[in-house]
Amino acid sequence: MKVDSRQMALKILMRCQKRTCTLDKSIDAAQSQLEGLSRQDRNLCNAIVFGVLRHREYLDFIIKSFSKKPFANLDILVLYILRIALFQLLFLDRIPAFAAINTSIELAKKQTNQGTAGFINAVLRNAEQNHHTLALPDLDKNLLAHICTGHSFPGWMIKRWIGFYGGEKTLALCRSINTIPPITLRVNTLRMQRKPLGALLETQNFIVAYTNESPDGINISSPGKPVTEIEGFSQGLFQIQDEAAQLVSQILNPKPGEIVLDACAGLGGKACHIAQLMNNRGQIIAADLESHKLESLEAEARRLGIENIRVRQIDLLKATIKDFDGYFDRVLLDAPCSGLGVMRRNPDTKWKRTLKDVLRLCAQQKKMLNAAANLVKPGGILLYAVCSCEPEENEQVITAFLQKRKDYSLDTTMEGIKTADHFFKTYPEGQHMDGFFAARLKRANKTP
Repeated sequence: MKVDSRQMALKILMRCQKRTCTLDKSIDAAQSQLEGLSRQDRNLCNAIVFGVLRHREYLDFIIKSFSKKPFANLDILVLYILRIALFQLLFLDRIPAFAAINTSIELAKKQTNQGTAGFINAVLRNAEQNHHTLALPDLDKNLLAHICTGHSFPGWMIKRWIGFYGGEKTLALCRSINTIPPITLRVNTLRMQRKPLGALLETQNFIVAYTNESPDGINISSPGKPVTEIEGFSQGLFQIQDEAAQLVSQILNPKPGEIVLDACAGLGGKACHIAQLMNNRGQIIAADLESHKLESLEAEARRLGIENIRVRQIDLLKATIKDFDGYFDRVLLDAPCSGLGVMRRNPDTKWKRTLKDVLRLCAQQKKMLNAAANLVKPGGILLYAVCSCEPEENEQVITAFLQKRKDYSLDTTMEGIKTADHFFKTYPEGQHMDGFFAARLKRANKTP
């Protein structure tokens, strides 16, 4: 059955509503139907999905203000149809109001019943005429409510951030997270250098901006087509990777000929970058618990012409040195985390994570860091990294580790962006990259 962009957006959002289904997985599940849409409709679907998730709390504020039914009693399907329509009305200038409303009413008729369609029609027409009369909670009198409602963030998160950073920086951080980020590429230096790749992209009418900190990064404007269709992709000239993630591999600083472990390799963005930095020489063991990720990693390595990566399906918490051929010169632990540093790209995260998740992951990270530490050779390097700026997942993990492991010390010679405490830390606000934390640790030069 043929579907349109708004119908697809509703499908993706409803599937993503499940706590265990990430936005990426929801989009992947809809891929075959998305490919049936025109490029323009695919772009509209994408804008609606990400826009609704970025601005959900504000959209709900509008719904609560103009619905005669209690918000808590609204069916989730009806709620998402309203959110989709209101996002178009309030945030997409090119969509006429009548089109946003009428298409949503038609969607409601297909998905629900006539009475529900009438209710949706009444709410949307009321909102269209009167939304400009609404005032957000006062910024000076109720900063927390103002940010949560106006910028769409959960209260537990904003309360913490105001305590950590103060109101002004929290506001700036929320504004940055809600902006549409550029697509960041990392040139595959095994096949091309950055400037020639930039020139190739410019011939395809992309606006190119070279990253400030990473020597391998290029930001491009939204291409309006899948990255896989950009000239140079099939030839393995680049990978998609945010600048902050690129800098993590730079901090690891692997050398050609070394033996390196990527202990939680996932889909292999950092493993492939490490291979580039090693000039395809030496050996990288890319380990992960999930076999399907390792299969994708191997395919990606082949696309990029990388030959020194070997994959291993392994549970780091159960692994010992006996599971490998020996100790490693360098180990990267890109640990599972809350992902709160990458909400620009994964806006569903802010509605799914809780403080309990942060604390649970912190406990797991401590165990994983200790396990990874046992695999580093004397005098070797261990790099801990997470895409989160929460202190429980950052400094507190490292402090606890160094108190326990006297055979390790913080490597203060780490170059690049770093705090006074010699940690790597980036934020979307000001630095225009994802939020990351990393700490480079050195093992004492003695036999384990």
